[in-house]
Amino acid sequence: MKADRKLLIIVLLTATILAAVLPMGLAPMWNGEKPGHRDQYERMAEALLNGRLDLDYGAVDPRLLALENPYDPQARKDAGVVYHYDHAFYNGRYYMYFGIVPVILVFLPYRLITGTSLTTYHGTQLFAAVFIIGLFTLFLLLRKHFFPRLSVRITAVLSSALSLMSLWYAVSTPALYCTAITSGIAMEVWSLYFFIRAVYTDEPEDNEILLAFLGSLFGALAFGCRPPVALANLLVIPMLVAFLRRRKFNGKLLGELVLAALPYVLIGGLLMWYNYARFGNVLEFGQTYQLTIRDLSGGMKLTKARLLEGLTYYLSKSDGGNKLLRYGACFTFPILLLALLPLFRLPLYRLQPGRKLSVLFPLYLCLLALPLIIAALDTAGSPLLLARYRMDLYWIMGIAAFAGIGAFGETVKKRKAYEIFLVLTALFTVLICVNLFFVPNDFNYASTLEKLPFRK
Repeated sequence: MKADRKLLIIVLLTATILAAVLPMGLAPMWNGEKPGHRDQYERMAEALLNGRLDLDYGAVDPRLLALENPYDPQARKDAGVVYHYDHAFYNGRYYMYFGIVPVILVFLPYRLITGTSLTTYHGTQLFAAVFIIGLFTLFLLLRKHFFPRLSVRITAVLSSALSLMSLWYAVSTPALYCTAITSGIAMEVWSLYFFIRAVYTDEPEDNEILLAFLGSLFGALAFGCRPPVALANLLVIPMLVAFLRRRKFNGKLLGELVLAALPYVLIGGLLMWYNYARFGNVLEFGQTYQLTIRDLSGGMKLTKARLLEGLTYYLSKSDGGNKLLRYGACFTFPILLLALLPLFRLPLYRLQPGRKLSVLFPLYLCLLALPLIIAALDTAGSPLLLARYRMDLYWIMGIAAFAGIGAFGETVKKRKAYEIFLVLTALFTVLICVNLFFVPNDFNYASTLEKLPFRK
């Protein structure tokens, strides 16, 4: 890669990271000034240092212990219970139901090294930066091996726009909830990068298993960050099929595959132990025992009507409060619709004569389907349909959009016009993200300002 192209990538990458992480410290409700219940990662690091898996808040309100169903918010209100909101509560103890991996990777080491606690939103800043670097790296990899007609310049611009689109909610409300989401998508984007390198890029045989091992490692860690995001591990299935089609299956290959999958087994086992030690159930992360605005103790329930409501909300329903959001979430970012471009020019193998673009087609279809699966899980497991949960989907939809743009662009004759269109679409996406930052919502920075033209 030429020096000027490398410089462009470095400049855009740095600018994107700064644009995403610097505003995270502005809102008092999310930057640690008013921690409330949003300092659980910090408290969990302290708990581990003290040899505990629960959060020690001292004596529990006896009225909470006396309730027949402490998970019923109305019952808590009627009894005048004093409790710690949005924690898991089980057998008289408070627990953090958010994944433990961010604590192990960031908050605990920081506490051990510095002797002080890391304010939660700083963890979000770190994971957001790791995600952005991962998305840039992934797109450059895809461009090099599958979309050579897509210039480095356009790839960098798209990387920046799709990174900001994926993180827009975390920029406004970074602590706790978005710490979980950004850590999950950071793990998954790197998992996808290593798996794609292992399967599609003609690496030496020894490197393939090492890369697959790293893909498994990051994919497994995502389960300990945010399980709905970790459903992106389903993308391993089409990649595994593609890998097995070009390798002769024998005992050696079986051993290599077992080695590559080892992180899933080890990390999965540790997470199951962690769940069992707290709740007596290897599959219980604490979701069932939340003290939140709805009673979730009955487990996940998903009717057809609820599923339709969820899919509509996550993919198309408007957030309201701003004219640019009037047409709904999916159409707020028109760039996402470009994921569908290759469907207008099938079969895919004609898009890039002489190269094996068709091997990406199963993975591409999974990228299109996966947001529906994650939206369904979020709908079933969440007390409310919230805009921040769209972050579970947008990064995947962004990768699908990049794949659609790249594949479609291999046959476009008017390259200049196509590139201008892509640049304008990317710029519009960035402007939407800036606009969203100034929409008062969820105690974000815009909510703290008295007069904003964007309120109307």
